[in-house]
Amino acid sequence: MSVSRKRVMKKISYIKEQTDGIKQLLREKDDREILADPWLIKGLKYALQTSVEAVIDIAYHVAAKEYNQAPIDARNAIKVLSENGLIPSRSVPLYNEMIGFRNRVVHGYQEVSPEIVLEIARNELDDFDNFIRQVSNVLNKTEIS
Repeated sequence: MSVSRKRVMKKISYIKEQTDGIKQLLREKDDREILADPWLIKGLKYALQTSVEAVIDIAYHVAAKEYNQAPIDARNAIKVLSENGLIPSRSVPLYNEMIGFRNRVVHGYQEVSPEIVLEIARNELDDFDNFIRQVSNVLNKTEIS
């Protein structure tokens, strides 16, 4: 089987929708307003969390379908993509940090402060764009399915 272009593009569209929404919020509100509204922080946290989950879903799918390797966990999926040259090895720690953030949010291992959530939203959205660009390399050689 091969990578499902449709499936990956759906996940990419979701990531872009979430990050575009975050960018819009950041244009409309200053940090003080955002930090004062717990629902805005919860929304940012959810948008970031689910965007990372979409990255993980893409990594699992590509590792399994393109490289015939079933990852044991999300970090292993990123490693498979790196070992096969789809993403640069220098990006692995960054994507592992994204996965760690997602795990802390979902599982409550540690409280993620509103300030950290806002900092990630303000400074780290390009990481999603970089992942999309890197993964798009496999889509360019994939038949539509």
